[in-house]
Amino acid sequence: MQKSFTCRQKRYTKTTLVRHTPEYVKILSKQARVYYMEKNYKRAKANIEEALNNYEVYIKQIFPALSEREKAKYWNTIKGDFEFYNTLAFSQLDDFKDLSSKVYDYQLLTKALLLSASIKVRERILNSTDESLKTSYNLWIEKKEQLTNALSMSVQQLADNGYDINLMTAEAEKLEREISQKSELFGQNFDNKKIKYTDVQKSIAKNEVAIEMVRYRHFDHTFTDSVVYVAVYVKNDNARPKAIILPDGHRMETRYFSNYKNSIVGQVQDRYSYKVFWEPIQKGIGTATTVYLSADGVYNQINLEAIPTPDGKYIIDNANIVLVSNTKDLYLNKIKKSTTASNTATMFGNPKFYLTASTGDIPALPGTEKEVEELQGLLKQRSYSTDEFVESTATEDRLKQLSSPKILHVATHGFYTPVAEQSELEQLTESEAAMADNPLLKTGLLLSGAGDIFNETKYNYNISSGILTAYEAMSLNLDQTDLVVLSACETGLGKIENGEGVYGLQRAFLVAGAKVLIMSMFKVDDEATQKLIVNFYRKWLTTNNLRQSFIDAKKELRVEYPAPYYWAPFMMIGQQ
Repeated sequence: MQKSFTCRQKRYTKTTLVRHTPEYVKILSKQARVYYMEKNYKRAKANIEEALNNYEVYIKQIFPALSEREKAKYWNTIKGDFEFYNTLAFSQLDDFKDLSSKVYDYQLLTKALLLSASIKVRERILNSTDESLKTSYNLWIEKKEQLTNALSMSVQQLADNGYDINLMTAEAEKLEREISQKSELFGQNFDNKKIKYTDVQKSIAKNEVAIEMVRYRHFDHTFTDSVVYVAVYVKNDNARPKAIILPDGHRMETRYFSNYKNSIVGQVQDRYSYKVFWEPIQKGIGTATTVYLSADGVYNQINLEAIPTPDGKYIIDNANIVLVSNTKDLYLNKIKKSTTASNTATMFGNPKFYLTASTGDIPALPGTEKEVEELQGLLKQRSYSTDEFVESTATEDRLKQLSSPKILHVATHGFYTPVAEQSELEQLTESEAAMADNPLLKTGLLLSGAGDIFNETKYNYNISSGILTAYEAMSLNLDQTDLVVLSACETGLGKIENGEGVYGLQRAFLVAGAKVLIMSMFKVDDEATQKLIVNFYRKWLTTNNLRQSFIDAKKELRVEYPAPYYWAPFMMIGQQ
């Protein structure tokens, strides 16, 4: 029965559909799965590769005309075919030997696709000489701000102001599509080149390794609960990419991740993490001075550096791991023109969380005010112009008024609201439901007055000034900002989207323009954090080496605070 369906479908495809149309490509991918189930592997491979090649064209042609929401929706309709291809590539069948090169190239195309599209549009607009394009962009930012404010209003307030959320959303998306399309036309002259694994190879030194972590659901007649991780890596040796398969992905994401986190938070011995998360990769890649890692899935939630090794040390002592969104960034950073920002720094610390209430559940952070004072002294010694905002002056409005300082330092609590229960969602207003559905509106930074907002609402974080959501942070002006430090609890949390990274503050600040970001993955000790951060700045301002200064500061903190609980939460992503 299945074969007759396939034959009819083939005839229909050839006689009715024009090649390269979405309908044709959709049938190609369906046929590929049928051929795979029939064990006709060569035909399966040919069909799915033709489909993926068409997707590559679509991404270049269609993406520019879509809003970010539409981009995400479109990507969700096609990413399953890339997962299916991974099942073929790593199935150990003779017909699919040595497909690692194509998998690596597909990763370069699709990993952090939505993030890189957002960054690309912003960069093109701000580098453009088209003033009308810049005006449209600024208008879009205003409309997003208006929409955010509208979402915080009651039904009566919306009526009084004449706001229609659906209409406002449609207008903002229409303007976003126009801006995206115009910026694509502007950028066509300089980024038509398709980046391949060979470009990444040439961008790293002889003793370095670049790894693309791939997470996919195994396909067996349908996508199963079986999750597989593969570390696909390249060296500067003219060899093709090689693959290290980690087949027990489901337990990596559940049992072993829980063990990793509980070991750090509970300060108990971690017996499993090295063998599960790093040993197979270490054995595969061998010795390397630097490992550039583009994470996926659970690897976005763990700090590999903090995992103990069999020799009684930690991975941080034996490996220099640099986190990047996509290893194609190694190539792009090589060809980008470097710009030198003026020595300016803006710092926020110890916000006064309660302005109307006397106290509440959010603990004050007096140590962060001391941290800001110490940093101010260090930076002024190096001729930096600094602005400091503490207590009642550490406001959301001040943060939004930033104009691309070289350093942005924010020492406050981060927050992340988990997915609500269905019964709870059903009781929300339309505006609250819209906010609860957007991961970028469920995570953010707490500033002056944040406690008062939490006393009033569980979802509506824009009813007054005090909480900067990740959605709002994306619009900050950080285009000349070299370093953003989010020095407090849980600033690295967010919704994990496989293949896209963390939908939270990490994503927001990278879209806003930050080159390098330091953030924490879970709760931190106030005193230890202050010592770590101040020592890091002291070293960086002396050596101008961000990465090494961060590592050395962690190692020195371990003399006084040996447990990973004190130094492991902080991670650095991006390149200097």
